[in-house]
This record gives sequence, C-alpha cells and structure tokens, in this order.
Amino acid sequence: MLCFHGVSIWTCSAAWWCEDMFDRKYLKNEIDKLDGVLTEHIKLYLIGGGSMSFQNLKDATKDIDVVVRSENDMNLLKSALAQMGYSVPAIRGPYKQMQASAIMENKDGFRWDIFVNVVCGGLKLSDAMADRATNLFSMDRVSINMISLEDIFIFKSITSRERDREDMYLLFLQGLDFNQIRDEITWQNDNNMSAAWVAFFFNGLEEVVERYSIVIPFFDEFHDTAYSDMLSQMILDRLESGSATVEDLNRNFGVDDIEKHVESMIQKKLVTKNRVVLYKSWLLPNNRNVIGQFTEFWQNT
Repeated sequence: MLCFHGVSIWTCSAAWWCEDMFDRKYLKNEIDKLDGVLTEHIKLYLIGGGSMSFQNLKDATKDIDVVVRSENDMNLLKSALAQMGYSVPAIRGPYKQMQASAIMENKDGFRWDIFVNVVCGGLKLSDAMADRATNLFSMDRVSINMISLEDIFIFKSITSRERDREDMYLLFLQGLDFNQIRDEITWQNDNNMSAAWVAFFFNGLEEVVERYSIVIPFFDEFHDTAYSDMLSQMILDRLESGSATVEDLNRNFGVDDIEKHVESMIQKKLVTKNRVVLYKSWLLPNNRNVIGQFTEFWQNT
C-alpha cells in the first residue's frame, strides 16, 4: 500500500475464488469452437494467465483475459460465445472493479474476461504493446496474439486476484526487460487523463518485492512517480470542493515545490489556472467515477 499524508491507495482487486482450473488444451479447444461460430474475423490479445499457459509458464488457469481493439469485435466475440453456451455470470462486488467490458462463463465454470482497449479503467493496450505482441496462431476467423511477458507483468500489477502476485514473481524470474517496462509505464502515465495511475502499478510492485524479497530495477523511480501522482489525485480531490490558489494547496498539504507540481498538472490539462486560482479541468472526467471504482482514498482526521 502506498501512503501519502494519511491517504492510502489500493489496487484494482477482485476476490473471485474458484477451484476450477483449465489447461492449455482446454483453452485451445474453446478457441477452436470459437473460430467455428464467429461470423467475422477478430484479433484477440491475451494479457493474463491464458497467455502464460500458452507460453508454458503455467499449467492451468481459471479464466482467459482478452483485449479487443473495438466495440464491434467485442460484440462479435460475445455473440459467438453465447452460441457456444456461455452466459453472463453473477458477479460479486469486488470483481466489478475490474471494469471488464464483458464477462462470459460456460457450464464448466471457465470464464472469458473481455476488455476493449482498457483494463481496470486505466491501463491501455498501447500501440507499442500491440507491436510487441506475438502471434500464437491464426484461424479462419480468429487470431490469437500474446502480449510480451513485460506487458503481462504490468497488467498483473494493477490487479490483486488470486495468484496475481505469484504470477508476477514467476514472470520476474524469466528475466524481464525493465527498461521496456519503465518506458511503457512512462507512456501510460503521460497519456492517461486519470491521476494516480502509476500508484496502482507501484502498489502491486511493492507487494511482490515485500513478499519475495526481490530487487526491482527503477523501484525508487517508480515510487517517486507514484508519490507524485498521488499528490495530483489529492489536489484534484481538493478542487472538487472548489477553486484554490497554490498557497491554499501548500497550506493543505505542506509539500515542498508544490508550484512546480501544479505547473505539471496544468501542462497535462488536469487543472486549469485563471490568474492565481486553480480549477479542476473541465476536460477531465470525474476522477472519482473513473478511478474510484477500483481505488479507495481516505484521509485521516
């Protein structure tokens, strides 16, 4: 957990506990069936345990997380899965925080978690991630692509489902390119209108470091970026109640060099400035709606 002046941040979590596990043969069989009922060709990106299973890093998984690049592809996939006997399951509260665009489950308990470009309302399947992905196999109407191990590590960092931290450690042991992870996190942070995004990533990173006593490259840098993003979130929370001057914010948070931080927020269009008064940018979506669904912020009194 990352804390800042009494504020704590938690990652996107999902507590869906299930005993059923499915091996790569089962996954391949379901994809074969899918190819037989799809009406148009779609491209799927595997981002979680399913991808690790096909790369022989896991013997089995209990679901398959896939990203598609358009709403049309998601609708085609949902329709095909429905023809295969899948239906929408009852979803427990915490699992809703994953913000999947669709969830489908069959009678065996095998589940598809489907996302359109964005996972947990924050992490995007970037063009760089798509370029790094490798094609596992292609059929008449479906192409299965595996994102890189580095990108799976990033996706798993923002969730806390069963075995996610274990999977992150397993991925770490493969010898990840943390320069690539650093570049992707920097891009995601620079191109995400929601503040505090890196804090979600860092929280998962910190849990793995503490649990397995490993050394992560750029750990301190990730911490400092997450710390900065949390300050941005706190400033946005403060501006929810009305405009404020830089001096007001300095009194509220007691942070050195807050003016420089505010200038950075203005450049990212998170806030706007009218002479000396700051406002939350009207271009920014309601941050509590965007981020609050998979984070919890509170301040001690």
